[in-house]
Amino acid sequence: MMLNLDAERDAQEPWWFTVHDAVEVEAEADRRPAVRVRFVPIGRIALRAARRAAGAQYLSADLPDDDNAPIPPELLELAGDALSESLLMAGITEWEGVGDRDGNPAPVTPDNLRLFLADPIRFERLDNAYVRPFVLRELEKNGLSPLLNGTSAGATQGTATANRSARRAKTDVAGRTRKKAKRAVPISKTSPRAKKG
Repeated sequence: MMLNLDAERDAQEPWWFTVHDAVEVEAEADRRPAVRVRFVPIGRIALRAARRAAGAQYLSADLPDDDNAPIPPELLELAGDALSESLLMAGITEWEGVGDRDGNPAPVTPDNLRLFLADPIRFERLDNAYVRPFVLRELEKNGLSPLLNGTSAGATQGTATANRSARRAKTDVAGRTRKKAKRAVPISKTSPRAKKG
């Protein structure tokens, strides 16, 4: 089967996702418009920046010296969140229904995006809609199946089992250098794909 460039071209089109539906109630003060964001497709530059953000979580972690010790699940979660946040910050280029206290539309700026992504429920919805589907597609393209250690969309719940080969190099005070990482971080997530809005 040939590579379908038309499908690749279609995949490069930005798309809108509804984060929250409009709230229609009698009291004017309680009415809220729908909140939508416009995503641009994840590209090479955004993916590299996201991998660096995830890798920074490993660089700042105090890991055990044992090469066979599993990576703590909390560290995998922090790295996954850093990757997702970086991709979402680069991927959201417009929004509707987001404003300031006076009801004026808020511009999409790094500070406003960080505030927008600070809500955990909103972050998860956006992550499910944008990042996780991308990761699943990349796994399929590369002929890989979802990991079973809790770090991919097809994962089962359980303890992380990655060993030191997925970790980073670190020099301690005595100048001793740890083994250099082969792969800094997993790029997959744990929830199923959400539908586009």
